[in-house]
Amino acid sequence: MGKNDYIGGGIFTGLGIFIWVYTWHFPVLMEASGRHPGPALFPRVLASLFILFGLMVILNGWRASSSKTPFREEEVVVGLKPNYFNPVLVVILIVAFIFLAPKLGFIITGTAILAILMMKLQVRPIKSLITSVVLTCFVYFMFATMLRVPLPRGFLGW
Repeated sequence: MGKNDYIGGGIFTGLGIFIWVYTWHFPVLMEASGRHPGPALFPRVLASLFILFGLMVILNGWRASSSKTPFREEEVVVGLKPNYFNPVLVVILIVAFIFLAPKLGFIITGTAILAILMMKLQVRPIKSLITSVVLTCFVYFMFATMLRVPLPRGFLGW
């Protein structure tokens, strides 16, 4: 698993560094608008997270390869077919969000998609609904209220 961790972590770390370099000349704060966040903020936050988690994956791979613990027979699964449904479901839900958010609004669409994903991950329905509502409202508060990013309101106006 160490080699795959090095490759994946290296790709995300490299992508994060590329984003940082690409946005180097972007303004961090908008002077004319009363020192509001500029166009460099979101890409740099994303780049920093890519670098952080990429390095964590590389470190995890390094720890796994240096431990030299042999696999037990019951841990090795032979003939396991890859599951293509989960990535396809995520793509379908992203497309559904793009089409449904302007009609239903960010809060309804975001809550529904998060709940579907959590139920697919076998989280209990009531727990997934509560978590989805809380997380969606938090994201809405942060982006729409604090950062003043316009999010789709939908037919209910929220």
